[in-house]
Amino acid sequence: MLKTAIKRTLIVLLSVSLMCQAVMADGIQIEKRNSTDPIVFANPEAPTAENPQKVIIDTDMVECFDDGVAMILMDKTPSIELLGVTVVAGNSSMPNGVSSAVRQLEAIGSDTPVYEGSRVGMRPYRVNSEYMDAEETFAPNISWGGYLRYSLDPEKYNTIDMDPYAAWQDVYEYKYGESPAYEYVYGLDNPDAEGNRDAVDFLISMANKYPGEITLLAIGPCTNIARAILEDPSFPSKIKEIVYMGGSFYQEGNASAVSEFNWWADPDAAKMCVRASWGNPESETGKAYGNQIISGLEVSEHAGAMPQDVYEKMVEDTYPGIRELFIEKNGDKAPSNIWDVIAAAQIIDPSITIAWNDHEVGDETSVQGVFGVYVDVDSEMTPDYGRSIAYKEGRLGPVGTKKAAIQNYIDVDRFWNEIVYPAMVDPENK
Repeated sequence: MLKTAIKRTLIVLLSVSLMCQAVMADGIQIEKRNSTDPIVFANPEAPTAENPQKVIIDTDMVECFDDGVAMILMDKTPSIELLGVTVVAGNSSMPNGVSSAVRQLEAIGSDTPVYEGSRVGMRPYRVNSEYMDAEETFAPNISWGGYLRYSLDPEKYNTIDMDPYAAWQDVYEYKYGESPAYEYVYGLDNPDAEGNRDAVDFLISMANKYPGEITLLAIGPCTNIARAILEDPSFPSKIKEIVYMGGSFYQEGNASAVSEFNWWADPDAAKMCVRASWGNPESETGKAYGNQIISGLEVSEHAGAMPQDVYEKMVEDTYPGIRELFIEKNGDKAPSNIWDVIAAAQIIDPSITIAWNDHEVGDETSVQGVFGVYVDVDSEMTPDYGRSIAYKEGRLGPVGTKKAAIQNYIDVDRFWNEIVYPAMVDPENK
């Protein structure tokens, strides 16, 4: 028996050796992963009202802040053409997210379409409380469990708005005490005029309709987007650029000790997305940062909370329905959860970021343009589950990884006063 095992091992080793010799004989060189990669800079132009940027928001929607304000920015900024909103489970259940999106779009008089998306992540068994009990032993949730609170503590979080499989209309009525009147919500039982039956259909359809023209704002877990890639592997190549809110690369996590919430909620999807080839790899932006921008915990930490005076002014001048939500959610204190709004602002004005990756403001590289580092996501079920990884600048990452530019510092004053506040003002208040 031992001799047979040794013989099989030797055959395998010999086969691998012969395969390697054949590969080298054909002139195919195996890339050295520790080789240097020159830093390449890009200077993308901001969209204009005359040449607006087409955008799709993929979101785990909540009310004011932060996904909600990001959506309003995209809907009301003249230089942005918001094609639609696709909803994913994350901060809230997917049905809850749809109801929140609808409430806010109603309040601003929008007709932007909303699409129901993924109710659970790529590992659907995480909504099982017994499974989450086991996961908690090696990678405990330290603060915010989002929709997975449904399985983390089923006795406490048992209302319909927490149910991943509820109907969004029932959740809307439960939350707001009335039936929804918004006509532009589409799902499996209610396809749109083009036949798109859910978020994944819509994402793929729009990418095919406008190849190379769409920026994807991914401000929730990446489940919908990963599913689109699985259904159509060419999907990423048809997207101009993707901007994520996700990851914590140079500091601790906020969902587990090492993981930022959006990517902790579905690490497998996040890994698939950051390893995809987005847009045109030969473009200036493709070479510089892989057409991937990441707005992680670093930039939010450095930007701080919303200034109190801006908050008070915005609450006074915004749409009446949005004002009510602001007061209900935040009271009279300016919110600090501004993550998704920063990601949205990057699309509106790419020059808003003044330092990238782990660079400080004033570093020589910070004034040359956007540049990326190789990134990855740990999807192994260990204490590092969901950890986001940034590799050393100028070095290649593991096989399969791609570049992304990680926001580190933004021009905070311009962000609030020239981008966020103007878009939130009700024109009737001007």
